[in-house]
Amino acid sequence: MRQESPSSSDGVTTPPTASGPSDGVSRPGAELVPVVRRRHAGDEPDDPLALTPAALWTGLRASVSLRDVVAALVLAGIVVALGVGTGVLWAWIGPHVPVLMTTNGPILAEYYGESAFGQQATYGGLALVVGLVLGPAAYLARPWRGPIVLLGLALGCLAGAWVSWKVGTWVGREEYESLLQHAAPGRTFSTPVKLNAHGLLFLEPLVAVLGYVVVAAWSRYPDLKVDPALNRGHGRHWGGRPPDQ
Repeated sequence: MRQESPSSSDGVTTPPTASGPSDGVSRPGAELVPVVRRRHAGDEPDDPLALTPAALWTGLRASVSLRDVVAALVLAGIVVALGVGTGVLWAWIGPHVPVLMTTNGPILAEYYGESAFGQQATYGGLALVVGLVLGPAAYLARPWRGPIVLLGLALGCLAGAWVSWKVGTWVGREEYESLLQHAAPGRTFSTPVKLNAHGLLFLEPLVAVLGYVVVAAWSRYPDLKVDPALNRGHGRHWGGRPPDQ
């Protein structure tokens, strides 16, 4: 038989409560109470799309240390130093525009521009190869990774590309200027390499960053560490707790 919900004296109906066996005695704990999970400071958000600026800033601070800053500066310095060698290699293997000295002065011995185009292609090819090597190498060389190291790689590659450009155009320039003044008529010599497509300066940092990110995407740890013991021992991870192993 259906039971009516009891009503209070002011006419407000109270909701029925769950009870035990039909002995009329209410037992403690019989009521169904929804359990609300409490969130603590540093908990990782359930929905990655709901990250707040505060959570992003907390994760960034947790993933950056003085060691990362020092590593980024050292990495940038190494990449810039490699730019010197790349510039010398460009000046050595790059095609040179021939110049013919006449009685009326120097003239270009080539009018179709194949050598000038080859200089741009050679510089771009070297920048592509260097970026493809530096990106994965910078990731695999350290057990700690992070945005600061990636920033150091990008800035170092940009500065290294600029150094390669300047060093490459400087190699052989003194001899070239001397021949312009003192070469005998009929002598042929070459101009130093020249970079006209300045957009190629951004090729090396772009490829290096893409290589770094692609290799990092294969990491099984959200904080990009290699050794699982580092996750448990040092506590440097996103959200203040180690990722699931």
